Amino acid sequence: MANGGALFQNAYCPSPLCLPCRAAFTAGRYAHETQAYNNSNVNLTTDFDTWGRALDRQGVHSVMVGKVDAFAPSSDLGYSEEIVTGDRAFPGDTNISRNPMAIRHGANERCWQFGPKNDPYPHDDCAIENAIHWLETKASGIGKPFAMAINILAPHFPHYCHHNTWDKYAFAEDLPKYGTEEESAQHPRSIEQKKHFQVEAFPEEAVRGLRRGYYACVDYVDQQLGRIMKALENAGISGSTNLIYASDHGEMLGKFGMWWKCSLYEDSARIPIIATGPDFGNRGIIKTPVNLLDVQAEFFKSTGATIPEGMKGRALSE
Repeated sequence: MANGGALFQNAYCPSPLCLPCRAAFTAGRYAHETQAYNNSNVNLTTDFDTWGRALDRQGVHSVMVGKVDAFAPSSDLGYSEEIVTGDRAFPGDTNISRNPMAIRHGANERCWQFGPKNDPYPHDDCAIENAIHWLETKASGIGKPFAMAINILAPHFPHYCHHNTWDKYAFAEDLPKYGTEEESAQHPRSIEQKKHFQVEAFPEEAVRGLRRGYYACVDYVDQQLGRIMKALENAGISGSTNLIYASDHGEMLGKFGMWWKCSLYEDSARIPIIATGPDFGNRGIIKTPVNLLDVQAEFFKSTGATIPEGMKGRALSE
């Protein structure tokens, strides 16, 4: 994708946490507007317009595949079609206070959630298979433009993976140091979060295993992107379809002794955005800063629709 399209080197998420970021992407607004600040979906404002509903109003077929995890159930967000969507099964943490965080329940066990399994991505596999089936059997025959979002969990924690990719990343060389001695690692919020997740108790074996599992999960995602690209070719629409890969947050991966996301460090807030298709050409590396709302705005530009007033993104291809 990057070799034949555009790689946005300085891309960022609206909020480095799942639900706040996905809510922002769904509504095309920043987190301070949606007021979704954590992974709780309780008492959130739900009257925002959404990209799915706005496109559907304008004759564009909007398709949601996989989890939504926004400010309302997927069925209330106005998509033309929903496929294997999954809403958050529990409300999440309702504590938004700035008081010191308590130690997370089960924190000590999280560091061992990595390694090879026989079926590590059941929901992701289901989402990908359904998306490929739709692209190969329906996309060319609907008679109107379409915009599809395919949501998978990987490479999100836990870092379970297939046996072959686990074996592939058995590094012989040493891994980077934790960096806990760096000044940036001593910020009070960083220290508080490390206590919350009990990461300072992670043994070296777990650190290495979590990193290895993460790389294997990224490899899985890369393989699925290849399958999506092949499906577009099989459907005969690869030359007329833009394809964008993006994420809702990054991964600290042990840097400064921190894991997962939830911080404004570069590793957490910076995300991959890679785009290919007729509106992107072979543009190579682009250093202009962009964010995930610009991906949402591209849905409108690519399909010839008008972005609603209040949505904040600017199309990536502009």
